[in-house]
Amino acid sequence: RSSNGTARTSLHCRVAAMLASFAAATAFAASPPVCEPGVNMPGGDLHRMPLASASAAACSALCSADPACVLFSWHAPACSYYRETCALAGGCCWLKSVEAAGRSPQVNNCSCSSYLRLPSVSKRNGDTTPGPGAKNVLYLLVDDLRPEIAAYRQPRGHSPHISALASSGTTFDNAYCQISVCSPSRMSFLTGRRPDHSRVLNFIDHFRQADCGLTEGGVAYLGPTLRNVTVGGCEWGGAAPCGGSGDCCSICSEDERCGAWTYTHTNSSCMLKARSGARAADSGAVSGARGTLSTRAAWVSLPQHFKRAGWIALSSGKIFHTEEGGSGNTNPNLNGPGMPPNQDPPSWTPGLSMQRVNDVANMWDCKIGLPPSDPDACAVDADMSGAIASPLTTKQFCDRVIADDAVLKLRLAAMHTPFFLAVGFRKPHLPFRFPAPFLALVEGDVAAHPTLSPTVPPIAHHDAVPQPHIYTPVANATAHEWRRHYRAAIAWVDSQIGRVLHELEARGLAPTTLVALHSDHGWSLGEHGEWQKFSNFEHGTRVPLIMRAPWVRESVGTRSSVLAELIDIFPTMAELAGAPLDPQTAASLDGTSLAPVLRAPADAALARALKHRALSQYMRCPRDAAQPQKANDCLFTDRSQIAFMGYTVRTHTHRFTQWAAWNGSSLRSVWQQPRWPDIGEELYSHVGDDGSDFDRYENKNCNASEPNVAAALRVLLHEAVANGSAKARVDLVLVP
Repeated sequence: RSSNGTARTSLHCRVAAMLASFAAATAFAASPPVCEPGVNMPGGDLHRMPLASASAAACSALCSADPACVLFSWHAPACSYYRETCALAGGCCWLKSVEAAGRSPQVNNCSCSSYLRLPSVSKRNGDTTPGPGAKNVLYLLVDDLRPEIAAYRQPRGHSPHISALASSGTTFDNAYCQISVCSPSRMSFLTGRRPDHSRVLNFIDHFRQADCGLTEGGVAYLGPTLRNVTVGGCEWGGAAPCGGSGDCCSICSEDERCGAWTYTHTNSSCMLKARSGARAADSGAVSGARGTLSTRAAWVSLPQHFKRAGWIALSSGKIFHTEEGGSGNTNPNLNGPGMPPNQDPPSWTPGLSMQRVNDVANMWDCKIGLPPSDPDACAVDADMSGAIASPLTTKQFCDRVIADDAVLKLRLAAMHTPFFLAVGFRKPHLPFRFPAPFLALVEGDVAAHPTLSPTVPPIAHHDAVPQPHIYTPVANATAHEWRRHYRAAIAWVDSQIGRVLHELEARGLAPTTLVALHSDHGWSLGEHGEWQKFSNFEHGTRVPLIMRAPWVRESVGTRSSVLAELIDIFPTMAELAGAPLDPQTAASLDGTSLAPVLRAPADAALARALKHRALSQYMRCPRDAAQPQKANDCLFTDRSQIAFMGYTVRTHTHRFTQWAAWNGSSLRSVWQQPRWPDIGEELYSHVGDDGSDFDRYENKNCNASEPNVAAALRVLLHEAVANGSAKARVDLVLVP
């Protein structure tokens, strides 16, 4: 970056010319590609690269003329970003045969990249051919979106593209996640299994790891050590690098000599043991037996099911969790941060998933209240399309990068139907970063009940910014701006969702494509003193869910009151798109197909008979028992050392929640035993609740005043939890 004004102006002119070339590339021909601004694809260069090329469109033409070229990257001339330059007059063009596996695309504002052809698709044993009438799938995931949008009768939101989708599909008014935090929730609905079944409750475990059954938290094994492995190398600097004890279990299970293992948090040490031997108390250790990779070998993820059924499976953005975890595996496909690592390569057609999402579509930090001209502002100096005023000093918007990639993937997918394309948008997840003009579309306000009622047990609450105390409201000005910025982030991501839906229409694919949109969990904006997610409250668990199947004519423009759960998405998509589940997979899933509701949306009796309750859960690990609402995060706590679990059941008229001690040896809650008394219960009436009023409900705990209702719902809750636990305990490996 030059401090000389003339040089800076010249550089900005070159970037402007480069962006104009991007636009030309986008319009190139009547078919793919779109050139993704700011992305420089790694590896796979053909011989004698780079070639001189005056524009991205010209580079695209060179790739199109070479049958060996699958994708290209073009770099603007005399443009430097992070010290990367092009020495050729006019511009540099790299033709590539493949995107290097496991390597991050470079974020480079002097470059753009695009696929022109599908990578070679190799079918694996057991793959089938889609049957006649098979439909495409466009799966839209939105991070941290609560149903405070116009499609859910909310006048304060601006989301016309989601509303348009709802008007042509079915809107589920009562849809719930199974756990209100990113990785465990995504692991749940992407495998169709409840958290107790997947046994993923934190940012340590994922379903591709070996199953070591019931581990022992706070215990170290003293048997003979075979070798000591540092669980590292997955390029994540968080508190639980590379999957922690879950990865230690996997390492042991892959070593024929290993009979047991001990993982120590403080130094990420995995000690492989010939046998467990004596035991010693160690609060920082977790130990277990050698496990097996066969327990979940038959498990397939939702996209993997479609891939095996013959669909081409593509992804853009955050589908599985993108940050913590990883494996440190020497195979580049399996390395890198995420739960599972690197967006789970087995789920996707090779070469068609977005690799290293955090690198190419990072959620850059920002500060609320700074002027748009400040590079650190959340409301960024950019136009409504996301074109940044100062691209050399201001980072790209993650959701524009993701939408660019999704449009490109749609154009590729149109060549090979049926397809399954999952697009994971990152806003309105914190930080609330978006183009500044979107602030003018929304308003801020404050919650009507900004503190927790004394009738609610404190363990129900999780202290989170911006409110440090549950009984003291956050300043009105702060609450107002947080709520306004959250809504502006929704308006921004809605615009990018609109781009993808428009591309689907423009390609003529909409009539034969199942579209599903939902978030991974809800979000609180100061109601009853709660902010963010991490709870069993209605705002933490309720999600928007919209499904459009144009060939099911009865479903167009309808609403359903069915108590839908996100674990229902897997079997519903499989049925509606014509990718039937085999009996083994169908029996192992916890969800129920909602397809009957789409075929008869006005049948309230059918909806109630199909689903009569929704079950969610959340865990607590308080550092101080006297203040269970403070420092109670469990995300980096081994599941065997979780202190308390709260289960909540939602019916059409009530929500009932019970908190109890968690038995880490059996991975079950301990109900009503003198040694571990129940920590608290909550009962809230939702009689008359149509979902449109975010302030009216769950402000007072009625558990004591309505004991008969609480008693009936307690039985229902325990039955629901027991049914889920029955599947979870199949084939458990017992501690030696």
